[in-house]
Amino acid sequence: MELQEWAMRVFTADCLEEKLLAPEGGLKTLTDHEPGVAIPWSRPPRQAGIQISSNKSRKKFPKPNSLERLDMRIRCLHTFANHELMALELMAWALLKFPEAERGFRMGLAKILLDEQEHFRLYSHRLDAMGTQFGDLPINDHFWRAATDISTPLDWVCTMHLTFEQANLDHALFYSKHFRNVEDDASADLMYRIFEDEILHVKFGSRWLHHYHQPDKTLFETYESCMTRHNPPSRARGPVFQEEARRKAGLSDDYIQSLKLWEPND
Repeated sequence: MELQEWAMRVFTADCLEEKLLAPEGGLKTLTDHEPGVAIPWSRPPRQAGIQISSNKSRKKFPKPNSLERLDMRIRCLHTFANHELMALELMAWALLKFPEAERGFRMGLAKILLDEQEHFRLYSHRLDAMGTQFGDLPINDHFWRAATDISTPLDWVCTMHLTFEQANLDHALFYSKHFRNVEDDASADLMYRIFEDEILHVKFGSRWLHHYHQPDKTLFETYESCMTRHNPPSRARGPVFQEEARRKAGLSDDYIQSLKLWEPND
């Protein structure tokens, strides 16, 4: 199967089953001889029941001290599941958006897309075990809102891998510990699995930031130049800043400290 064909199938599918289909035979069977033409962003279709909810119906993300309640743990995991669904849709779109990108970049995205599909399945199975299904709670479009500002592979790397996924180094470990504190070991183990995978995803971002970065700027200045008012560097940080995880992901100490100390100018 052509990489473009698989990405198009995932992105344009209007049901979860097709959005979660992997290429038959795995990544090794994918070819990239006909990457096609660049496709601009448009919101991918969703089946009834998992449409984006109105702002009025959305629920606030639960605070850590509320996780003793089952409904709050469900709300937390449901939100993270939606992040994974948006991420896999965006990964598929990036393959369609950047047909001329390097083979290593495109195949790396394909591997991460498979990871995001698996992450969504894991969250979905956990929600099922807790007595609910994905779609039973309101769904937001948080990640999608950043897509209109992405025009280059560098924009993509800085927005997805070095902002949303980097922030999840903090969020996933933080909530893993809080689930453990309320003796929800299954959810804690799931969040730790996500944390470990995010290190690899951020490492992908670090590699390509080095590749694309502007030589007259530091790596962090290059990253910061790709941010928008809707997506500032502060979104790359979570509740407890995990410096060692960022080092494992290949980010330099200078970059890490610049992000840790970043504040808006105004």
